[in-house]
Amino acid sequence: MAILPVSANRTSTPLMNQRLMFQLNADQLALQRQYDQLSTGRSVLKISDNPAAANRALGLNRTIDRGNQLVRNAESTIGYYDSADTALSQIDNALITARATAVEGANTINSDDEREALALTIREAINSVYTAGNAMFRDQQLLGGILNGGNAYSYVDNDIVYSGRDAVGKTMLGGGELSDINVTASDSLGTNGVFLKGEPLGAALDYDTRLVDMRGGAGVAAGAIELSGGNSTVEVDLSNASTIGDVVDVLSQVKLEGRPLSVKIANDSIEIKYADDLPGTLAIQDTKGSTLASDLSISNPGGLKAPPLTGDRLAPRLTTETKIDDLASGVGVDLSSGLTIKQGNQSFSIDLSDAEKVGDVLIAINRSGADVHAELNEADGSIQLRALRSGVDYSVGENGGNAARALGIRSATELTTLNELGRGRGVVLNTQSEDLVITRPDGVELKLDLEGAETIEDVIGLIRNHPNNQDAARVLVGLNTVGNGIELQAPPGANPMSIRQPQLSNAGTRLGLIPEGEIEAFGETVGSVNQIAGEDYMPRDAGGALDTLLRLETAIRDNDVVEIERLQARLDDDLDRASQTRGKIGVWTRNLQDMKASTETNVIQLTEQLSNEVDADLATVISDLSQRQLALEASMRIIGQTSQLTVLNYL
Repeated sequence: MAILPVSANRTSTPLMNQRLMFQLNADQLALQRQYDQLSTGRSVLKISDNPAAANRALGLNRTIDRGNQLVRNAESTIGYYDSADTALSQIDNALITARATAVEGANTINSDDEREALALTIREAINSVYTAGNAMFRDQQLLGGILNGGNAYSYVDNDIVYSGRDAVGKTMLGGGELSDINVTASDSLGTNGVFLKGEPLGAALDYDTRLVDMRGGAGVAAGAIELSGGNSTVEVDLSNASTIGDVVDVLSQVKLEGRPLSVKIANDSIEIKYADDLPGTLAIQDTKGSTLASDLSISNPGGLKAPPLTGDRLAPRLTTETKIDDLASGVGVDLSSGLTIKQGNQSFSIDLSDAEKVGDVLIAINRSGADVHAELNEADGSIQLRALRSGVDYSVGENGGNAARALGIRSATELTTLNELGRGRGVVLNTQSEDLVITRPDGVELKLDLEGAETIEDVIGLIRNHPNNQDAARVLVGLNTVGNGIELQAPPGANPMSIRQPQLSNAGTRLGLIPEGEIEAFGETVGSVNQIAGEDYMPRDAGGALDTLLRLETAIRDNDVVEIERLQARLDDDLDRASQTRGKIGVWTRNLQDMKASTETNVIQLTEQLSNEVDADLATVISDLSQRQLALEASMRIIGQTSQLTVLNYL
């Protein structure tokens, strides 16, 4: 707090006045700064006050703001978790009630009124799960997808259709990673589950195949390679290549010592040789930093291997852009006949005649009107179908051709095992005699013993190869050309063809050839044949808690004890799924509360550090203020005294 000295030398009056006014201004500015610190409580009011402290304060402010935002995120997310826990608790209670009702419903001595009362209890459980499935928080679905603002579930013809999406919202809660803020209907209720997973389709290499899709999805990295005919070297830059066709086009323009190259693409390989088919040295290697030649398996340093050079195992992964002609490892498939999807009593014919890519097939299925969502499983290159309607059976079959089988999504084939029939209950065989008796229109009987048969193909073989079925009037057997099921055909005769299952056996019913509750079925004459067109022997459940409850309600009313027992096991799985999801929410909530508390503590500590950097010590400020006031008073007195001096003071 320096005060300019009063000069005792002979100094001009203007200079002395200037020095005194400077001192007065300095004192006033210092005093004003003390007033500012006292009124704001801050010791650093601008960066120039304390550059080092100001820089530290800026960093602390950013960290505190981020911490406060994380706390706000946590508070909002806890709201989602609490609401989801409430909905899942409602689902758990409904499923527990349904499980107890199913046990009581399996009692065969229940009266009609008792069964109706039990069915109504299941209906209440359905409504409870339905309501919980449509629960919302802040105008967003808790279980039906974070982006879905409307109801995820709706009643359609006594069935329940799912229109939500498995969209998961994420937010920053700390730790540098995004955290989920909601669970999906698939996680909690099993809705939108895959009811049919297709077979891998096997894509072949094509001129337009992208490098990133090759080698089963491992990809080929574009780069530069060196080629040599033995005497000279040519460097080829392929860093801008995006497809295998780009690689072929560039290499086809290369000449080594005047000899052009021939480059061809096969199903899963690329072949490089001289266009004249004559021998010679053909060395290929990557330049520094490139792996293109190695990825294409055409690397041949020093030309030790004679041409042609073949890079194999390059077949790409299946994508929506894969051409239909490239499926089945390049053989291609015929989809002109289309396919048929059945859900309950509804049947949808899907036209695939214009499909050129796999994506076109998915679009055609998804726009067919069926409550099915088709998607590509890129992990193994297959099509999988998800069920959106609960309470109905699903089936995917042919429409007069072979499209469903070619796409790997025919739901019932010759490879279906007998143990899978009857929704996993298998076939009951007659140990005393034959299991099936087919009577041809000419009266010849085909007695079939299914002991030892494991698949539908084995059953077809027993009929086709039966000793009494080798003449011109033989029964032809195969899968239905429309839909699914087994079809029997024979020349018309005096009586219609029939198929019978002796008592104790249910093989005919399980194979879809004899209606439920019957022991015999008869053929119909259609044109020049008498035929029995069987029903689908492998219908698929939609899956999920709501599908289970809808089926249980029907089974209780029908007093179908076997079906009730099957659904009891499914209820256990549904309850486990919902409980595990609720447990996951509980773990998330606990972790989030701990994280929130830790972040709040961190913010408090950072705020204390910020205070130490920029906040003023009021006691010190008040003390400095008093001193500044004294200094200002002293400066004003000196100015007053010097203003009274005369010229005599300088003699």
